[in-house]
Amino acid sequence: MTSLLIERDEEKARLIRFFAGRSDGRGRVGVISGGVGSGKTALLNQVSEGVMASGVQLLSAVAAPSEQAFPYAVLEQLLQGLPSQGDGLPPLLFPLPSEHDPRPDDSDPQVPLTILRCFHRTLAELTVERPLLIAIDDVQFADPQSLTCLAYAVRRLPGNRPSLLVACGDRACSTPASVRELGHQLDLCNVRLGPLSERGVNGLLADTFGAVDADRIAPALHAATGGNPLLLHGFLDDTPRPAPGSGGRVALTPKAGEMFRQAALGCVHRGGENNLLTARGIAVLGGAEAVPLLCALVGLEERTVRQAVSALAEAGILDEPGTAFRHEAVREAVLEDLPAESAAQLRSLAARLLYEDGASPTAVAHQLIDHEQPASHEEWVPQVLREAARWALADDEVAFATRCLQTAERRCADDQERLAIRAELAEILWRVKPSASAQQLQSLAAPVRAGLLPPNQTLQLALGMLWNGQMDDATAAIRQVNDVMSKEPDSRLGCELQAARLLMASTYPGTLGKVQHWPGQEHGGRGATAAVMPIRALSALQAALRQESGDAVAEQAEQVLRGTRLTDMSRQVLKTALLALVYAERLGPATLWCDRLLAEAEARNAPSWLAAFNAVRAEIAYRRGHLVKAVECAEQALEQLPAHGWGVGIGMPLATLVKARTAMGHHDTAAELLESPVPDAMYATRYGAHYLYARGRHQLATGRHHAAMTDFAACGERMRAWGMDSATLVPWRLGMAETWLALDNHEKAAEWAKDQLARAAESQPRVRGAARRVLAATLPPAERPKLLGQAISALQSGGDCYEMARALADLGQAHKQLGEVAKGRLLVRRAWRMAEGCGAEELYRSLQPTPVRGGSSETGGEPSGNGRADTAAVASLTDAERRVASLAVYGYTNREIAAKLFITISTVEQHLTRVYRKINISHRQDLPVSLDSDVAHSA
Repeated sequence: MTSLLIERDEEKARLIRFFAGRSDGRGRVGVISGGVGSGKTALLNQVSEGVMASGVQLLSAVAAPSEQAFPYAVLEQLLQGLPSQGDGLPPLLFPLPSEHDPRPDDSDPQVPLTILRCFHRTLAELTVERPLLIAIDDVQFADPQSLTCLAYAVRRLPGNRPSLLVACGDRACSTPASVRELGHQLDLCNVRLGPLSERGVNGLLADTFGAVDADRIAPALHAATGGNPLLLHGFLDDTPRPAPGSGGRVALTPKAGEMFRQAALGCVHRGGENNLLTARGIAVLGGAEAVPLLCALVGLEERTVRQAVSALAEAGILDEPGTAFRHEAVREAVLEDLPAESAAQLRSLAARLLYEDGASPTAVAHQLIDHEQPASHEEWVPQVLREAARWALADDEVAFATRCLQTAERRCADDQERLAIRAELAEILWRVKPSASAQQLQSLAAPVRAGLLPPNQTLQLALGMLWNGQMDDATAAIRQVNDVMSKEPDSRLGCELQAARLLMASTYPGTLGKVQHWPGQEHGGRGATAAVMPIRALSALQAALRQESGDAVAEQAEQVLRGTRLTDMSRQVLKTALLALVYAERLGPATLWCDRLLAEAEARNAPSWLAAFNAVRAEIAYRRGHLVKAVECAEQALEQLPAHGWGVGIGMPLATLVKARTAMGHHDTAAELLESPVPDAMYATRYGAHYLYARGRHQLATGRHHAAMTDFAACGERMRAWGMDSATLVPWRLGMAETWLALDNHEKAAEWAKDQLARAAESQPRVRGAARRVLAATLPPAERPKLLGQAISALQSGGDCYEMARALADLGQAHKQLGEVAKGRLLVRRAWRMAEGCGAEELYRSLQPTPVRGGSSETGGEPSGNGRADTAAVASLTDAERRVASLAVYGYTNREIAAKLFITISTVEQHLTRVYRKINISHRQDLPVSLDSDVAHSA
């Protein structure tokens, strides 16, 4: 490969002059040394061809480690170049070994005198005619017998001695002693090949790929290969070339693939056994900073290891300090090349050596996980792995912590310790991968009941059991912890119990009563820093559900959100604080915080985090009337975490999705969602209230009024019993009022609506607005507008566009019933536009104006005379005036019209003034419905 001779021209010319220019008959010795893959073989071949061109004879051989133990292996190759005898075979100077012959001792290269003289005579005959060059590649692997013969023959030839050209290992000093001895007696030329410079790499690339790509990628390739030509070609062999005739240039993108890995492995293996062992040791340890540790691992002396490290660095395998692999792909290739049994032994030994050397638990754990050894159980192994798991959790490396504990459980011989490890693993799985925790928690139920685990572990497992609907096991576990606290008070455990009590009161209230007493409450407060944020978040959530001061709740929840970093362990705390904002009706801040957390979860590729926050985001969107967004987020949440992973929490995203689909009019889809199985234990949780209310909304929308009333009543019964009868959880009284209204019982409907209005605080404008809308529907038409106006103002303040669209529609119909047709039409059209924007398809369809023959509309209601007059007047409008007037008819404000048509507000006002004058009206409400042209639909 000629490209391996980049930056080798000087050495090539020097060697050719050295051998081809001789005239004194003195033999010469040329030695080419350099790192593996540096191009020694290519240079030896090029020099041999150049010397032959000057009339010199050539005998060549390639030595190999696998043949070093076989006598005369190199000589046999050299003799292949001699003239054949009568039988077609080259002359045989020595007997071929029999398979029954004992293998010779490598340290005793004695050769029978007859063979020595015979080979000497053969060379003498060859050198009579013309000069002879003997070229041997990888001479460091030549068998001693061949080298003895060569040295004997060359020394004893009189005047016309043959020359010897050899390529040896990484250094000239690795040349066999017999060759070095010849170098002292004959003329000697040493050539040392170093790695390619960055400029040399650039030149090699430019010849093939052009200067632009060469300039761009040469620095990176030089850094990855150290300038080793063999590694460089491996890289390039893996790199896709731009398609020929592709027109525009396609930038070359280097890729470290299989060819690069094979080239690297070739460099490691060709360096010899010591280099191979050293490279494997460095791959296992991840570096060679601690040379004594590396020596103990590979079983070599320090001097040998340092030489091997130096050789691997020179070959571009290791970096220049020789402490780490230049490219991670090389380390991976070396590890994969390691036989499984050897890998297990090396990992086991490395773990022990690191442990005895005082290395960090993490460093030791990396040697133990995923590399099971059949060795007997050792006490220190599970201890180190558990400590490494704790370190990993502190750094938010949950996957690594999980693997540490799984390995620790398998390597543990003590039953009690194995149980504690399984509990730690179950706790982590519940927090980060709920779908995988149920089985673990079930297997621990009996040991927990028997009191075989420490109280803090028992409490954490109880929380996981609650999530998975194992209510009896959870309460039994908490009672056991309470018993321990009664006998041995502990401040840290007391704080954890306080957090658990708050969690049960706000999320699992139906189970709270099964725990008779909580002796841990008076012991919390100090020494439990880790429990501070959970307690604050849960206190805020409980306060919101009890309709306590919304401002105080919001301030406390936002303190938690500002002061807590998103990790696997803090995700539940942040979700709790978000829900406190939602139930406190602080939907604006809740939206901002939730979107931030979703973005961070997305950036960190954490599906379970995304599922949790998407469920909250869906509920926020529903409360703001953004039905399409609510559906999108709820569906994403249910896709990102399987149904069995949600536990009893499935009630919230499922309920939000049912409510949103029902409001959109997708009743079949909502019915299918409600057919999905849910845990029975869910109905005793806050999530169950969401679910029952959502099911009631679906029943009401599909005409099953008594079933709806049953669900709303069940909501009320639970929420009153739980002490969280707040409409911000679910407005079940409004559900009852709407159901009675659908049954045409205005008296009952008014009672429930008034009850809801009386209970809703001023800080809950969304609920108050909805209650006024329902209450207005129970009044005579003349009394409705005032109440509906108040409802619209409240809903606008609360930011619920869906409920606002309903209130606007009711107000428009009320005005029409009172004969104020134009005003009513304008309000209905505003409601129609708002319903379209929030995705309320059913409401949108019910309000959509339908043009009829004659330029009027079904919802317009103008006298036919006006319609005829309008038809004549409208013909005089310009296109610009008609577009502005059409949008005004649909209820758009002047600012909105200006934005849609990309004109100024002043221009809109001028157009409307001219329109009023041409069709002889004074107010916006008087615009004729004949202007509701396609312009409005397409604007």
